[in-house]
Amino acid sequence: MSTKPHNPDAFLDQGYPSGYPFCEKFLSSPEFTVEFLTNFRVFKSSTQTTKAGYAMDVAEALHNRKSLDPTTFLLEYVKKPRTWLSFKKGNYLKTPQLKPLEELLTSFGEPGWYGPIKEPDSSKVWYICTHKIPHRLPIQYSLEGVDGENSQERQETFETKFIRWPVVAEVSDKYIALSWNGFSHTEDIKSNSKSQYSFWLRIPEVFEELEKHLGGSWEHQELHTLLLYKLWEKFIENPQYVWSHTRVRAHSSGIALNVHSSSDSEIDFEAKGLKALSRKLAEAALDSLGYSFPYDSKKLLQVENSILNTLIREWGTKSYEFTLKIKKRGIIEPDPDLFTVEGENSSKDSKGSNTLRTLFRVHCYFGLNQASKNQDSLQHLKCYKECDFSTGALEFLLAELGI
Repeated sequence: MSTKPHNPDAFLDQGYPSGYPFCEKFLSSPEFTVEFLTNFRVFKSSTQTTKAGYAMDVAEALHNRKSLDPTTFLLEYVKKPRTWLSFKKGNYLKTPQLKPLEELLTSFGEPGWYGPIKEPDSSKVWYICTHKIPHRLPIQYSLEGVDGENSQERQETFETKFIRWPVVAEVSDKYIALSWNGFSHTEDIKSNSKSQYSFWLRIPEVFEELEKHLGGSWEHQELHTLLLYKLWEKFIENPQYVWSHTRVRAHSSGIALNVHSSSDSEIDFEAKGLKALSRKLAEAALDSLGYSFPYDSKKLLQVENSILNTLIREWGTKSYEFTLKIKKRGIIEPDPDLFTVEGENSSKDSKGSNTLRTLFRVHCYFGLNQASKNQDSLQHLKCYKECDFSTGALEFLLAELGI
């Protein structure tokens, strides 16, 4: 029986012909969602109400050009929210003309830099840096008898195809931000197992290349200080907000810590994860000091907060994930500017009223160990759908940094 090939969650080129055929397959790939494609389905050349059908329609519109301007499409493409984000503060001196972005719609192209594309009435420009990543696929197999008629050995033949992995650079007069989607793939010819692509080893080089192209200079902001101290002190004791500790990875005094909550909902959070751990440790500490149940609520909270502070801020934090939500009590009619009815970024109280909206949720890798070969070497953030992935996370952080 043949090994089932692993299809990566990225655009895998199968040698598609240039032009319309390539464009159709590219638009059908994991790079795009049905929701994104339907925004550009200006006419229906296909009767399929599937992603493949939408991809055919948009590819046809781009091919005709009269129906859909490729520049308009590409501008929305580069502005698409993505899962991962890393940014620096600084400015640039020039906007060089690199490879034409439109080439990426009709051919695989050569690895390197494409752009710029400009947003009307804005100083922002975007570039795309593409990479050619090998991916191993089984293409055929045969069964041969070995030491008897019933003994069989599988022999497979493999071929290497290539993933086109784009990193999008948003360039402002005050910052540059790189956003991308991760993926898993099979590269080792001795193994058929898939592994996550080590993007954290490549992103620093992307920053360096972009700085050379633009003639600017940038530096990372200290997200460790911003998230664990400035934002913590601003929001965590504010009754208008709910700050949920979701995960912390840390190392100190020879002890590695990796704790995460099983859910980030308000109900589960009170009973599970970091909250539950800190509460149990606080109760044990009070027991050892001769206090008995029921504990003094102020003392219990004081000890609990002290434990959380130690685990999250003082134990050599490598990465930290949290969710920040805003709440409002006594709502009769939901405020459309504050709450989303039946939205994924809202939650309900027992009466069914929307009372919470997610402002910010990230898993931040602080990049404090640049000598390592894992994700801890790069300052970057994993972003989530409920706050519009990289787009919402960047907007929130820039506002808090005053950039």
